[in-house]
Amino acid sequence: MLISPVVLVRLLSVQDFGRYREFLLYTTVLLSFAALGISHSLLRFIPSRPELKWRYVEQTVALTFASSVLVTGVALLLDTVLEGRVLGEFAWPAALYVLLFVNLDFWEALWLAERRSFAVLGYTTGRLIARMLTVITAAALSGQVRVIVWSLVCMEAVRLTISFISWRRRVQPVTADTTGALREQLSYCLPFGGSMVIASFNRSIGSLFVAKMMGPVALAHYAIGTYLQPVITVLRNSLSDVLLPEMVARHREPDEDRLLLFRRTTVVIAILLIGAAILLARFAEILVITLFSEEYRPAVAILQIYVLVFARESLDFGVPLRAINRTTPILRSNVVAIILNVGLVLLLLPLWGLMGAVIAFVLSRLIEGAYLGWQTMRAYQVPLSQLAPWKDLGKVVIAAALAAVVLYGDLWTEWLGLLGALLGGATFIVAFATMLLLFRVPEAMELLRRIRSPSAES
Repeated sequence: MLISPVVLVRLLSVQDFGRYREFLLYTTVLLSFAALGISHSLLRFIPSRPELKWRYVEQTVALTFASSVLVTGVALLLDTVLEGRVLGEFAWPAALYVLLFVNLDFWEALWLAERRSFAVLGYTTGRLIARMLTVITAAALSGQVRVIVWSLVCMEAVRLTISFISWRRRVQPVTADTTGALREQLSYCLPFGGSMVIASFNRSIGSLFVAKMMGPVALAHYAIGTYLQPVITVLRNSLSDVLLPEMVARHREPDEDRLLLFRRTTVVIAILLIGAAILLARFAEILVITLFSEEYRPAVAILQIYVLVFARESLDFGVPLRAINRTTPILRSNVVAIILNVGLVLLLLPLWGLMGAVIAFVLSRLIEGAYLGWQTMRAYQVPLSQLAPWKDLGKVVIAAALAAVVLYGDLWTEWLGLLGALLGGATFIVAFATMLLLFRVPEAMELLRRIRSPSAES
């Protein structure tokens, strides 16, 4: 996800790169509607009722197929009625890509629910490498966006075929009572899936307005400026997806502190995201210019503002709510966010251009996070002081601020260039880790203990 844009900007013009990002934008929005968070429900139900594992998988396959056919059909109909103003030149490849991408794509959730993290690593790594090679090869050989797009469609057709064969070989009959299983899964998926749709659409609002109002060149700049979203996905969602089934399993124990795992994981996520945000903000200019060329300089300021989202993403309140099957508040919070985002984009985009779009998104996410935190307090009946480990999070912020002093001045970038950014980043990481240990942040101390005694049990 991080490498392919760096290569594509050298193989395509800014205009064509913007057209390619436009295709990805449309498919991302359609995928969120088509998937509806259905496969993610396996993280909730398999740990609670493992004897019904394959029943839930079969329901996931059927529900996803029905949802994806409905969504792509409606999208094509709207595009036809509005004479191509919805999906433009990418209508049919976008629809086919979404159908092929989203169906039989339950493996990550299934393996995470079974605690098979290495299987997830192999699957996701293989899929991303295949996608990257497909896109880069098509771009290098043809230089045409349509060839790249149809190559992706063909690659997903191959994946779907392999996934179908693997599923039919591994599926097992379910002998346990399945009464109410479909109703229970639907009651979970509809509000949670709706919230995921709205959240994904909210992330795409700025890009959609930019694409429709400012054209593909502006969209290319905005895409590079918000290039950090995969970083958030990797650093936060990977931990959150592992956390959810663990919280579900521990909720069976009546004496367990139901938010203990969430609090500890929050500190880990904060360490990763806040450290990454400081480095990316400090070295934004040299990273953008070096990786994407001088033509993408307008993306620098967008990137530096976008890192503010990292602070919000450190607190993933959706996980504890999903663990107790309270997904309606997640839906409401995302409705609040998208209303705010649309209103702010309409106000700020004409005034400040691309900067207005990214500011609107950041503000909507911060307000949405505050609302969802309040809903989590109500659901778990805890005061604000017990919602998160505020003292340890404060230590993380102070440690990061003190460590950031080593990045001050022109030495790293003006004198040493990209090498200076790498050396400066490494120096910051060492200083940050040292500060965390000096402040005795529990998660940092635990990591140090495990490094010293790898065989020790937690």
